[in-house]
Amino acid sequence: MLKDLQITKKFPLVMISFALLTSLATGIIAYSKTTSSMEVTVRENLKALLSSRKSTLEQYFDTIIHQVRFHAKSPLIINSLIGFSDAWKTLGSHPTKYLQQLYIHQNPYPKGRKNAFLAAPDNSQYSRLHQEIHPLFSNMIDTDSYYDLFLINSSGDLVYSVQKEDDFATNLLTGKWQGTTLAALFQRINASPSSGKIRMADFSPYKPSGNEPASFIGVAVYDRENQYIGAVILQLPIEPIDKIMQVTAGMGETGETYLVGPDLLMRSNSRFFQDRSILTTKVDTLSVRRAFKGETGFGVINDYRQIAVYSSFTPFSVLSIQWAMLAEIDEIEVLQPVYEMSHFLLISGLLITLVIFVFGYLLSSDIAKPIVAMTRMMEKLSDNDLYINISVDERSDEIGRMAEAMVVFKQNAIEREQLRKKLSEIVNLDALTGLYTRKYAMDYLQQLIDESHVERTKLVLMYIDLDNFKQINDSYGHHTGDKTLCNIATHLRSCVRQQDIVARIGGDEFIIIFPSITVIEDISPIANALLQNLPPQKLPITLSIGMSVFPDDAQTALTLLKNADIAMYQVKKSGKNYFCFWEQTNDAIKLTASSQSAANNDH
Repeated sequence: MLKDLQITKKFPLVMISFALLTSLATGIIAYSKTTSSMEVTVRENLKALLSSRKSTLEQYFDTIIHQVRFHAKSPLIINSLIGFSDAWKTLGSHPTKYLQQLYIHQNPYPKGRKNAFLAAPDNSQYSRLHQEIHPLFSNMIDTDSYYDLFLINSSGDLVYSVQKEDDFATNLLTGKWQGTTLAALFQRINASPSSGKIRMADFSPYKPSGNEPASFIGVAVYDRENQYIGAVILQLPIEPIDKIMQVTAGMGETGETYLVGPDLLMRSNSRFFQDRSILTTKVDTLSVRRAFKGETGFGVINDYRQIAVYSSFTPFSVLSIQWAMLAEIDEIEVLQPVYEMSHFLLISGLLITLVIFVFGYLLSSDIAKPIVAMTRMMEKLSDNDLYINISVDERSDEIGRMAEAMVVFKQNAIEREQLRKKLSEIVNLDALTGLYTRKYAMDYLQQLIDESHVERTKLVLMYIDLDNFKQINDSYGHHTGDKTLCNIATHLRSCVRQQDIVARIGGDEFIIIFPSITVIEDISPIANALLQNLPPQKLPITLSIGMSVFPDDAQTALTLLKNADIAMYQVKKSGKNYFCFWEQTNDAIKLTASSQSAANNDH
């Protein structure tokens, strides 16, 4: 079993495999059981929360319905509707314009506080009644948390409202606001009035209230003779519903309950949105769809934020309005204890695996340590790693003799490597200057040409000859000449780039290879530096430089060298101490404009 596997790996592998399998099975079972338990717990919790919210919301609407039914039979409402309707008839042919001018446009209070205006100073029958009745109605809506109260006669005239918004004193059958939710609710009541039958309109943006969400609930009003005289309608704000739905107790950090209407828009504000989400945020989820089918249930879905949540849902109805009620909490919060437990199990499993691995490794090392050590040493020697320290415990058996033989192998390999390096230096490096030799440079040049063919790049070959070098040898001897060559070699290396190749190809002749050139003109500053920054010598030394470009001037290394040599001799004929590029036109060599300019500057 596992015959091809090393002993030092075989024992730990088998032991770790069994440990991992055991840990993995335990972890999977624990994760599954814990997740299932958490899911049941959150299901029951959300179900209870949803039931609580539903019960509270039902109580809220039951209270409102009873209050509206009470108001419809209240002598205050009946007498006020009759009184304001009678006073309306005394205001002439344009009561809307007249009342809006007095109670809206000339109202001394700002928008949103116009209900603080007690009565207009026109001493009309309407204003006298308004002064008497308005404080009672204003106190009523403050006490019962309504936004506004409307009295509308059977002709559709909105004869009274507390807030005095733009719908005040208009006709809901023929006037400007006949298309609003308020007007639609009145038209339903007015079309078939029925004593005690409460009707309600769903939340929608109500323009007279600044497009704020508003719901309306109303009922027909009858006088003492049981004659239909109009309707009383209350405007419901969203805040009481938000207060019920946004209770955070038992919801954790990410839980919330909210309502959704048949148009799939929120009917209560989300606790996670700073701005209003009612009637603006669409919730098209599986839970909402199932709730509108009359189902009550639970599921794991992506919510309106596209976040995975545990979702409990149920339908909710009030009068003729159908909503979906949801209680949700983020899956990641619910499963956080499971993740923490999984993390603990993972760490524990890793620690156990580590202990088993260490134990198995020590056991296998004790059995196979000498053989493994010898194998590694031989592998390193085969990779030409001559710095390996051959160290094996002293033994008198075959392993000890193998170690002695390996020491001999290592010493022989070291001697061969030293000899190879010396031969390489002789062949590739100039003995005097330390620069590359002609052979190495030309071989490398051909290699760069082959690469440039493939990569479609250019390279420049620079041919350099020392001017007046013979005079130094003649005047000061070859020792000084050799020192001068070394100084020039140092100067050449200091002026070029790291990737450039500098070589000595003759007595006082050098070449420089510039690979991967994009802009040929970039070589000119380097050539100028070579000419202008020469180290001082006993006799003046200058450089004559010729250059050729691959592939523009030649396709082979020898031709490239030949053309650079020709360009260098052209420099010598033209005065020395400058540089030029090789360019052939009508079989004649001429200086490029940049080179000529440089030469003129030098002269």
